[in-house]
Amino acid sequence: MPASAAEKALHWSVAAAVAVLAASGAVLYVPALSEAVGQRFWVRAAHLAGAAALALAPPAAAALRWPEVRAVERELSWWSAADAAWFLRPWRVLAGERVDLPPPEGRFNGGQRLFAALVATALAVLLATGIPMYWWSWFAAETVARSRDVHVLTTLALVALVAGHVYLGIERVGSPHGGIASGGASERAVRPDPNR
Repeated sequence: MPASAAEKALHWSVAAAVAVLAASGAVLYVPALSEAVGQRFWVRAAHLAGAAALALAPPAAAALRWPEVRAVERELSWWSAADAAWFLRPWRVLAGERVDLPPPEGRFNGGQRLFAALVATALAVLLATGIPMYWWSWFAAETVARSRDVHVLTTLALVALVAGHVYLGIERVGSPHGGIASGGASERAVRPDPNR
């Protein structure tokens, strides 16, 4: 079952917001970039706009297309024995076993479900830690400092996750299972490559 229009719109809205946040956050955090770009006010405004878009995109999608969004949420939240087999496969391969994965029960495999859970958690942490950083005068200095540390570490983890996601999407372009250019990520989940 291919991705719905609402699912694609939500995916690319979140992706665009994350791209704006990563780029503007790098400029705000790295002194050399901040000096090279200048315009700190506008960079900060772009960062806040990206955060607002990120906070508003999921509720807006749910309000406008609830059945489709709920169906995707159910698919991503439901874990099965096939997901456990997916996670155990690398260890079994390392042990010298020949492992054929059962097809996922649904559109997503265990890795895709884990990715979605980690990204959702990271985005929630980033929004929560961004509040004391923005309204710093309302919080103790220690709270602001700890929030900044968690914000930066979570950003680095999220960038690594997204980089892996983009790599895997691009790597499949042109394969029979599709990639981001062909919109075949969900088809890849239904018909996994046995050589992977």
